Amino acid sequence: MANDSNSGSLSGLTSNEAKEFHRIFMGGFAAFFALSFVAHILIWMWRPWF
Repeated sequence: MANDSNSGSLSGLTSNEAKEFHRIFMGGFAAFFALSFVAHILIWMWRPWF
């Protein structure tokens, strides 16, 4: 284990793997945010709550 090149990482990922995971995670988060924003706008147009 001492010879492991990523032994300093808490997740066990290499730097490149962590960057790829972050890119995919942020893409999914942005898609979720955009979908929820559109859903709120559509519901607001259907039945305003103010």
